[in-house]
Amino acid sequence: MEFCVISPTVGLERYATLSKTHLVLAHEYERNHEYAKFYERRKAEGDFIILDNGAYEGYTYWDDLAELAGRLKPDVIVLPDFYLQPWRKTWHAAIAWLDRLEFAVAHAEFLYIPQSVKGDPHGFMESYFEAVQDPRITWLGIPRCLATDIVGTPNARVEFAKMVKRDAPHVNIHAFGMVNGDVNELPGLADAGVRSIDSSAPVWRGWNGFHIDDKEGWDQHGTPVDFNARLPLSIQDPGLIKRGARQIIDSNLEACGVNTRR
Repeated sequence: MEFCVISPTVGLERYATLSKTHLVLAHEYERNHEYAKFYERRKAEGDFIILDNGAYEGYTYWDDLAELAGRLKPDVIVLPDFYLQPWRKTWHAAIAWLDRLEFAVAHAEFLYIPQSVKGDPHGFMESYFEAVQDPRITWLGIPRCLATDIVGTPNARVEFAKMVKRDAPHVNIHAFGMVNGDVNELPGLADAGVRSIDSSAPVWRGWNGFHIDDKEGWDQHGTPVDFNARLPLSIQDPGLIKRGARQIIDSNLEACGVNTRR
């Protein structure tokens, strides 16, 4: 399973290049020149690119996805979704986008993220069943809210992935985010046939001095990724702090199965 490393822009060259598969955030690609140029170089060098729709971060300018995809030439485009909202809302938005714009981005495959409201696994499954019947959808995304809010069990994403690979083996699966940085889920997702997962947890937590397994500390002091953040001094000068951010980030990435010694 490929691990898509999400990092502040100044850390992309050091950390995102540890993988050949990347999740590119639409809102950041649109507004951040250095971020955009980095991923355009990665695509030019043959890396696999998934263009996210930015919905989790509040981006809803989905008509612009076709224009962004025309610039980036991603391998996969994430269709519109509405986080923890009624499943039909996501389904109708995704299909409406496909019906209008699929031919404008014919070079890409399309990824659908099933959604539903909190505590509604039936709605989530309805959303999934609709998706796998549409031949244009060749990728499924598993949101972390399946485990945290919709089903509420730690192994929910693993069990869902197993079902997908059993019932629709032609469909590729990407897991969106880690569940509170839980590395224990990763082997199960890989064994279930998940092709890739993304997360900012190993880099951004380490950037702020937190080990990935310090869930309590991160819950109290953690923040969303600042893509404009400056490098911590201990990354600029590795000898400055014996166990500074650089060492913690490397340890976090290794815990996620990323080889930092390439």
